[in-house]
Amino acid sequence: MQADKKKTNSNRTVRSDFTKDGKVISALNFLEKYLPLFPEKFVKNVTHDEWDLNLALFEFLNLNLGDYLFQLIPEQRNVNNGKPDFGVKEVKLDSVGSKFYDQKAEHFFDIECKRLNGKHYDYVSGNTGGIQRFKDNKHGVDLPQSAMIGYVETKSFSFWQNKVNSWISDKNEYLKLINIQKIAKYKSTHKRRFSTIDTIELLHYWINITTNF
Repeated sequence: MQADKKKTNSNRTVRSDFTKDGKVISALNFLEKYLPLFPEKFVKNVTHDEWDLNLALFEFLNLNLGDYLFQLIPEQRNVNNGKPDFGVKEVKLDSVGSKFYDQKAEHFFDIECKRLNGKHYDYVSGNTGGIQRFKDNKHGVDLPQSAMIGYVETKSFSFWQNKVNSWISDKNEYLKLINIQKIAKYKSTHKRRFSTIDTIELLHYWINITTNF
């Protein structure tokens, strides 16, 4: 998928997001381009917790945003506000093609990150369950689509697909494989509560941060 482009008066080429679908496509394109590069730049430490992983990923992604017309809003550490790890908010251009701050810019996408290392089942459920929070409309509030990133620290992608699906009670909500290249990409659709939208589609991007495959 290629994001639309336009020339601005400043003669810079920027990605143009004219519709909500266009914004989501742009965000997905960005993730699919740069997530495969993250493990090559990241040096894993046994003391890293999920926050450390998220901070490293945020810093890496933020450095590569360039002319993409959105920004990543990270959750604050030690603030139990129920927000996703990264919110995605549109960035607007002025008449000469320069980015400017707009307090009312649309928050159009959410990203939740979870470790897959044999110790956590909260990828799916529990008080901090990633999928559960989307189902309960706490993440991706009233959005039709969002994403999850899985940090695969042990075993294989296929192992974790089977494991995660075993934690999901409704087989219609199982993660379905799209492709495996440097990263694994899955898709799932989940029923929602407390939302104006009945279901949410999640794209799952799993990255390998272990050398023990």
